[in-house]
Amino acid sequence: MLTGDLVRATVKEGKVKPGFVSPDSERHKERAEDILACVKASVGRRRVEIEEDLEAILGDAVDRKLFDGLAKLVFDSCEFATQSPITPRELRQRVWLESARRGPLSPVALEGVDTAADVFAAVAAELGVAPTGLPDALYADLPSEQRLTRCDAEDATWLLHRYNLALVQALLFSATHLDIRVGTPTPARARQLLRAIKFNQLCFTATREMEDLIFRIDGPASLFSQTTKYGLALAKFLPTLVLQPSWSLSAIVEIKRYKPKLTLDQDSGLRSHHADVGVYETREAEWFRERFEALESGWTLEKDPTPLIQGPDGVVVPDFSFRKGKKVAHLEILGFWRKGSIEKRLAAIKKHGPSNLILAVSKRYCVDEAEAMPDQVVPFAEVIPAKQVLERVEKVAKAG
Repeated sequence: MLTGDLVRATVKEGKVKPGFVSPDSERHKERAEDILACVKASVGRRRVEIEEDLEAILGDAVDRKLFDGLAKLVFDSCEFATQSPITPRELRQRVWLESARRGPLSPVALEGVDTAADVFAAVAAELGVAPTGLPDALYADLPSEQRLTRCDAEDATWLLHRYNLALVQALLFSATHLDIRVGTPTPARARQLLRAIKFNQLCFTATREMEDLIFRIDGPASLFSQTTKYGLALAKFLPTLVLQPSWSLSAIVEIKRYKPKLTLDQDSGLRSHHADVGVYETREAEWFRERFEALESGWTLEKDPTPLIQGPDGVVVPDFSFRKGKKVAHLEILGFWRKGSIEKRLAAIKKHGPSNLILAVSKRYCVDEAEAMPDQVVPFAEVIPAKQVLERVEKVAKAG
């Protein structure tokens, strides 16, 4: 993901335009290929060495911010590991103790005076390893000293598409809110998008307009706390939105003293790097499903049911439905939430239904100060209490 200092965008007449690159540009493809070739050929080398090689490739080029952004995304796709015969911290302790035991060391070989090489040789003998690698292993736990084990970046075209998407993700990190419209999605596409919203535990409201689904998602800049974690969650959601055949996005973002508007749609050229699957389940949902099924209550638990229409233009997105004979109830799990959002949901349920909906809300992700919960809400910390939910299901279930 791009950091703020790597974002290329222009603000004009109240609108922000990301500095997209063309994946078909030979100049950009050549630059991306140079970066990929350098990194992919560096498996086993230290990160600092790879960065020095990339610096040499850049030379006097003027597109420094673009180059650094591409390199950052390649490194994000890499895995680095600490390579040492024992943990570097323990190795340092052994070396320092051996150095202290031997007294003052000489930087050059002198008769009767030990050197650093003698210290490393002694420690290596204790460990049963060759002494040649110990100096490098001494600080092998530093990020700059870790060694590349793999690089999952694909090719230049993949990297350039990934860069364009990362620009938008970085801009949304300072968004106050997002308005998203998904045009006439199939049931499978609707569930895919809703699962991603709920999997990332975003604050949202859902409505419908004719056959379109419309979502308003709170942005990180609108929250009082946990903005960094929430911003990352929002960024992780974006690739799933881009998978939709028909979509549009409108957001107000904060750039220095400006609050320009960002607008994008399916024709913006963005391409998702995520596999087009969307089978997600939060750990809270997984744990609840396991515990509820273990109760053997006689209720059938359905995962990811069809969204429910609420009033003339509302949509309810349950995580589970419960069925026993002709009776049915629903459970919606809320991650990040605010007191006001809960009050609005309860008011909508009271006015439009469904009256057989139960809300499970996380105490950990409460943005506002948590207060006493009404009867329609089941609060939880780590694990949703299955028995309490079952009690509510028995009370609110109705013929469906």
